[in-house]
Amino acid sequence: MGQARSDDASHLKNCVAQYAAPDPSDKGLEPPIYADNKSRALLGVNHPQLAAMLCPIKHAKAYHEDPKKVQAKLQNGVIRIHSAAWPAFIYEGTPPGKDFDPDNVQEGFSKGYYLKRVSLLLPYQQHLM
Repeated sequence: MGQARSDDASHLKNCVAQYAAPDPSDKGLEPPIYADNKSRALLGVNHPQLAAMLCPIKHAKAYHEDPKKVQAKLQNGVIRIHSAAWPAFIYEGTPPGKDFDPDNVQEGFSKGYYLKRVSLLLPYQQHLM
C-alpha cells in the first residue's frame, strides 16, 4: 500500500504547476515552475503561491494580508509546518483558505480546489506511468 501511494504522489509532482494555479486556463503560477527543472529554489515556501497553499490554515488570513512577511516567517521557521497544522490548500477558497472560519474549522475542510483537481487525476495515474 505504501509503495502504491508513493508512486501516485511522485507522479503528481509533474502536475503541481498546472493544478496549483487558481484558474490555470487563465493564468499559471507566477513565477512559473517546470516539471523538468531540477532546482527546488522556487518550490514550496520559496514560491509565493505555493507558500500560500502550504501555509498552516491558522495563519492563512495573515498570509493574505501580508504575503511577504508571512512567507518569510515560513521560510525561516518562525511559522512551522507540521502534521498537526492543516495547510490552507485543504480548505475552500480562492486563494486557499480565504474564507476559513476559526470558529468552525470543519466548514470548507477538504473542499480546496487543488484537492478536487488532484482527486480527479489519481484514477488515471496508471496511464501516466
